[in-house]
Amino acid sequence: MTKAIKSGHCPICALLRDDEFHELCRWVGDNVADEGNRQRLDTAGGFCNYHFWRLRKIHSPLSGSLVNDFVAAKFLDSLRNSASGNGLAHAQWLRNVVKQCPLCAHLQGREVIHLRALANWLNEPPAWQEYENSRGLCLPHLVRLQPLIDKPMLRNQLVCTQIVQVERLRKEMRDFMRQFENGQRWEISHDEWKAWERVIEKLVGREGTPFPR
Repeated sequence: MTKAIKSGHCPICALLRDDEFHELCRWVGDNVADEGNRQRLDTAGGFCNYHFWRLRKIHSPLSGSLVNDFVAAKFLDSLRNSASGNGLAHAQWLRNVVKQCPLCAHLQGREVIHLRALANWLNEPPAWQEYENSRGLCLPHLVRLQPLIDKPMLRNQLVCTQIVQVERLRKEMRDFMRQFENGQRWEISHDEWKAWERVIEKLVGREGTPFPR
């Protein structure tokens, strides 16, 4: 958790990025033929849009052909069912892969584990100073964490810290613009260069983070 806090990102997003990469790697190469993977894919029927395209970036043509041949066969089954009278079968296939994407399901479980670990970590006396000096949680993970915090004072402190962290990002962006416009690019810090991107994560989480429900 300390490493994630110091990552320069939302700590939960940072942990999930690592989880996602390792899980994506389980679907390439010889892992495609893994019995457990095939069973999960058989249940889901495929992957969500986001993870199909994430896999595309790390698949070789061979591993991509192996897994997509299996998925295409599942899709053909739904089309044949549709041709035999069930006109909504192919639409149901699309709904299933969105709701049951095996990568999404894995990350949802990991997210719960990380949020509980962070809730416990924040109760340790030295933790707050580290958290306050970090980039803090993105808004989706702040929303998901708050119900796991028992102490009202701690929940309020999380919101107050969020305000300070967003104000810091705004200052860094303004300092960047001032120095950039005055031709002082050499004086722009790394944090000032990255502030505009960090605001995106701060507001909506890492790429692919679902909306809190």
